[in-house]
Parts: sequence; C-alpha cells; structure tokens
Amino acid sequence: MDIGTVAQILSSLATFVVATGIFLQAREARKARDDQDRPQIIVDVDYTGRFTTNIVVRNIGNGTAKNISFEFSAPLESTGGWDITELPYFKHGLNFMAPQTDIAAVWDSYQNVVHMMREKGLTEGITITSHYEDRQGESYETEWTINPLLLEGSGYSEYKGYEDQVQALEDQARALEKISEDLKEALSRQERASSNGDS
Repeated sequence: MDIGTVAQILSSLATFVVATGIFLQAREARKARDDQDRPQIIVDVDYTGRFTTNIVVRNIGNGTAKNISFEFSAPLESTGGWDITELPYFKHGLNFMAPQTDIAAVWDSYQNVVHMMREKGLTEGITITSHYEDRQGESYETEWTINPLLLEGSGYSEYKGYEDQVQALEDQARALEKISEDLKEALSRQERASSNGDS
C-alpha cells in the first residue's frame, strides 16, 4: 500500500471519527434539552399550613405531563377515617398537569398524622409512585417516600401545637370582642327605646 492510499484511508477515518463525535454531541445536547423540558410528577407533604399537613401533587418539571396515575404503599388516612387516596384524582388519575403546578389536599394536623402513622406501623413512611407521560407520549415513573415522622424531635411538632393554641386564643378573643360589641349595641338600642318611651 502506497503512502497516498494510507493518507486517504487515515483522512477518511479522521473524518468518520469527527462526524461521529459531532453526532454524539448533538444527541447528548438534544437529550439534555429533552430532560430539561420533561415533566416530573411527585406527591409531597406540605407542612406550611397553619393548622394542617397537606398532601400535594406537584409537577416539578418544565414539561406538561399527561395520563397521570398513582400507586400508594399504604392509604393516607386522617384521624376522622377519611382516606385521601380515595380522592378522584388519586383514584382515577389526572388527564394532564402543567409544568410547575400543584394540587393540594388537607391530610390532617401534624400531630394526628404522626399518631396515625405510628399506630399503623408506618415508621418507614409511605411510598407513592407516579406514572405519567410527556407530550410526545414517552412514559416516566417517579417514586417518592413521604415520612412526617422524620420531623419528630425537630421542634416542629411543639411549634405547631403552640401555633394551634395561639390561634385558639385569638379566635376566643375575637368571639369575646364580637359579644362585647353585640351587648353594647343591644344596650344602646334599649337606651334609645327607653328615652323614646319617656318623651
């Protein structure tokens, strides 16, 4: 084989290697863009409610999700016996969910949730699996474990209990204020009626 032929083969091989590299880079860039635009459905716990612990379905991704369904490792029960997993959107699924949106449902007070989970032996938490598709029909699955018991000892439970007591006192103060205003108004009417009767 002469030098010209070898040079031509090496040149073709180099062109092939460069083209393959460009193709792989483009594929990786497309995959990164698609991953960035994909939906991601999770079921989470929201502890920010003043008196309640809420269960929240969130699309934390940047893409629209469709044909969403859920599986629970255990029911999400309240102390009143209500099973949140029986809500229509948990039981029958959701048609779609826009990116960066959420749907919340009241679960119970934090103290009641902790008591119920301990009573049912759910010390490892409850795992929720979300099944869904992106706009192109590609399927995804996200598994998420919620465990309010992990907050025990953090002071959160005591804080929520204190906050509930403060709210109860504020409610009582407002009720007493309303009773006081009603009494003043009734006395004022009685005085006017009495003075009209004297004249």
